[in-house]
Amino acid sequence: MTELREPWLVAAWPGMGAVAFLAAEYLVRKLGADFLAEVPGGEHFHPAGVEVREGLVLPPRSPRTVLSGWRNKGSGRDLVLLLGEQQPTAESWRYCEAVLGVARELEVTRAYTFAAMATPSPPRTPARVFVAATEAAVLSEVRHFGAEPIASGEIGGMNGVFLAAAAEQRISGACLLGEIPFFASAVSNPKAAAAVLRVFARLAGLELDLGELERAGAEIERQLTAHHEKLEQAARALQEQAAKKASEEEPEEWTRSSAEDVLSPRDVTRLETLFDEARRDRSKAMQLKAELDRLGVFERYEDRFLDLFKHAE
Repeated sequence: MTELREPWLVAAWPGMGAVAFLAAEYLVRKLGADFLAEVPGGEHFHPAGVEVREGLVLPPRSPRTVLSGWRNKGSGRDLVLLLGEQQPTAESWRYCEAVLGVARELEVTRAYTFAAMATPSPPRTPARVFVAATEAAVLSEVRHFGAEPIASGEIGGMNGVFLAAAAEQRISGACLLGEIPFFASAVSNPKAAAAVLRVFARLAGLELDLGELERAGAEIERQLTAHHEKLEQAARALQEQAAKKASEEEPEEWTRSSAEDVLSPRDVTRLETLFDEARRDRSKAMQLKAELDRLGVFERYEDRFLDLFKHAE
């Protein structure tokens, strides 16, 4: 292929909602990017199991990390697109250095990763795009195109670690995170992937038809909305039962001060139990949210509730 001109690197690995991989794979396919190189797996992948076929154990296959290139015929950026089939299970920093070695040979000037951000947003709301950057100038540029900075939190896995490794080698970069509903983090989310690509396309000067992703996203949204409504109904039913039981057992002398919005000791204990359960199992967060709403104290606990979902990947 024609030599690339100071390309940007987009690197993606599997993660929540498959947002990163969906978006990067869509770029490779829609742009018609050409194969450039493959980073050897070697020491970076330790198999957790083996495939069996007709009773015979097959040799383990190392997950592939493939880089493709695309020359922008317009005034926008040329791209190097990395698709990693799996996040490394060992020596992840050395893995990053191996990838960045290839990136330097290709004269990459900036690195982007994609990821997902789980929030309590209902499935029907437009997916926001968040950003974390390695430099203030890059952050400002990405914000200009519609992404919201992450105030605090953590980006788990390679979609975050790779940017730190790139920054150490003086390659600036940013992670674009598509918003997904917290209760569906295991469900593929084309809507969030399309939102990420919408921002990235403006950044890189790409003409990109997102129709295929948007149609797939609309169908998943319909299914998630129906599931979300069922979860809310179930959570409300559980909380009504809990409220009824609590009112029957509550000492008569206890009264809540509306001025101070004081919770009974029983309410506080129940909320702490629900927070612990939601921390271990995010599906329990629906029940926690319903209880906070019932008690009228969601605003007081909002920051703590949102902290349950600040780990993005």
